[in-house]
Amino acid sequence: MSKIITVWGNPGCGKSMFCCCLAKVLTANKDKAIIINADSSTPMLPVWMPERILETGASIGNVLTGLEINTALVAERVTILKEYPFIGVMGYAAGENPFSYPELKYEKIKLFITEAAKLVDYIILDCSSNMLNFFTPTAIEAADLTVRIITPDLRGLNYLRAHRPLLTDDKFHYDSHLTFAGLARPFHAIDEMNHLIGGFDGLLPYAKEIERCGTGGQMFKALAYCNQRYINSLKLVRERLVQSDDGPAEDGLSSETQTCHESGYTEPTPKREHYAENEYTEPDYSAENDAFAGNGGFTDQDSMATPDAWDAEIPAASATGAENHRQKAPAGKEKKDYGHGILK
Repeated sequence: MSKIITVWGNPGCGKSMFCCCLAKVLTANKDKAIIINADSSTPMLPVWMPERILETGASIGNVLTGLEINTALVAERVTILKEYPFIGVMGYAAGENPFSYPELKYEKIKLFITEAAKLVDYIILDCSSNMLNFFTPTAIEAADLTVRIITPDLRGLNYLRAHRPLLTDDKFHYDSHLTFAGLARPFHAIDEMNHLIGGFDGLLPYAKEIERCGTGGQMFKALAYCNQRYINSLKLVRERLVQSDDGPAEDGLSSETQTCHESGYTEPTPKREHYAENEYTEPDYSAENDAFAGNGGFTDQDSMATPDAWDAEIPAASATGAENHRQKAPAGKEKKDYGHGILK
């Protein structure tokens, strides 16, 4: 049965990057996932795939405001990633804004999420920080697991204090949300913020290589630069999803994921693994990609990540795609390059 993961938090906390990394972790065994972003203030299709020209027909807005929402309509609007054919994305297209479509309705959002969940193994809902966008509270309500990402500073603290009263209803399961410290840096007062926020379940440390992937249109390459603390947080999400099925952990999932307690941040000493040697190495999807052949796409660059001052003892990841972010010229409009191969 499909699992719905909702990710929400304050602006600029790294939600969208976390969703991309999580999708790659969850599809490592060729399960299928769809990332859905319904924040019309920042259309995500051109951010995820800057080298592809997608018409507004691929926009999620056409689905959420349609007269009838069904599985076939949702599948038709899913855009498949060329390099990762087990991951699909849905979002607003370039040039769209909050006034491009009528106001979203609760019933249609709920139906949309239900229909999308019939298509794949995992639905990842990348939510807007604005609770006035009905998609965010509806996604939290519909989630099997909710991840709350907060920057460990006054911005994150006051965002959480302002929005917690809006989620007091039992249907939002506020107390069961996983809480991660997003873009954590060495100068952040993690212990103090941990106490004020109520406890972090994990850290998502900032790294300049990850930021470059985000600003250079290579968000799905960022997992290669995540250090062990970030990887542990991703594993914790997958462990919770496995536990919800009352099944044993798969693929040797570590139970030594870090935890933050009210008394301060503590972490066991798990075996440190070089990223390139763990189960999240870049897979070879050359065979699967035959169905999505075409020009464009990201090209790997020659670059090596360097250890962050935050966690210098963790070996740097050996990966590519951090320095040169120039994209090839678009090969032309790809009108029918979405909605294929996503059905179970």
